[in-house]
Amino acid sequence: MTSSDVKSTTVRTKNAPGDTKTRALFGMLERLAPAIGARVAWNIWSIPTRPHAQAVARSREGGMGEVRTLRIELPDWSGRRPTGRGGKPKPPQSVEIAVELLGPQDGPLVYLLHGWGGWRGQFAPIGRRLAASGYRVVLIDAPNHGDSGPGALGSPHGLLPDFNLTLAAVVRELGPAYAIVGHSLGAACSALVLLDGVKAEKAAFIAPPIDPVAYTRILGEVVGYGERIRTRLVRIAERRIGIELATLALPAQLADRADLPPALVVHDTHDPVVPVVTGRTLAATWPVADIIETTDLGHNKILREEAVIAAVVEFIDGDTDANGDPRRGRVNGASVAG
Repeated sequence: MTSSDVKSTTVRTKNAPGDTKTRALFGMLERLAPAIGARVAWNIWSIPTRPHAQAVARSREGGMGEVRTLRIELPDWSGRRPTGRGGKPKPPQSVEIAVELLGPQDGPLVYLLHGWGGWRGQFAPIGRRLAASGYRVVLIDAPNHGDSGPGALGSPHGLLPDFNLTLAAVVRELGPAYAIVGHSLGAACSALVLLDGVKAEKAAFIAPPIDPVAYTRILGEVVGYGERIRTRLVRIAERRIGIELATLALPAQLADRADLPPALVVHDTHDPVVPVVTGRTLAATWPVADIIETTDLGHNKILREEAVIAAVVEFIDGDTDANGDPRRGRVNGASVAG
């Protein structure tokens, strides 16, 4: 299955302007000035939105854990290229990352990473339940999100590698993971971290995208640009981080990877941001995985749904069926696809 078959990625479609004037503008830029159009599209893609203050307040109604600021090293991808003069890599930069700790200090460590435009408080309901079950829970704010500072690209930009490099650095700082849980882009980056060698006993991926290149096509459909802008947008991203985006697609990396932990995939069939086909594809290609499909929970409400919270905690807390065959079950009346 290619990136053109699966429409998913570091998705921001609901935040991207898709009105008639924007589509007309991109249509004109596609014809007359695709390079300018690509720079405009880059800003739409790479600048995260901030969550509404009321949503943040709601996530903190149940109380907060211990909030710490960690200093980690990330690459310096500020400027037009990731290298300095003469093509030499720039020295790494120190960035501040906010984490929130819940649960007993001696509990097994569970790391939770939000998605694009999100914040650690979105995982508070699942985090509190895990803490009550005896786990040491680490809620992470990605760079340029929540209470964390700028990341590798500087302020205000970010991209997928900011997330997985941060997650790996936090695990190195705080200790080995028993489980890793991610939502949306945080789910994709959690998978990448595990593929890159971070060890865990369990993994849970909620509404996971699987291919950043595919998103550039979705974004084009929303805002109205075509292939001339899209291909230039991909080149901008790859020039800024020095990584070919196609290498970050998950399915191709999963062949012959029997060393990965058992995983639970949770995805809503009506997710308007990351299509459910991406969750199905990840579950089918991950070595040992189950998938739960919900109905009418969308992209973010799924994190607050009691049945989903219970399923994730039960998976992390319980024995794992290691036969590798997706099971079938129900959450809010939605069948579990295999």
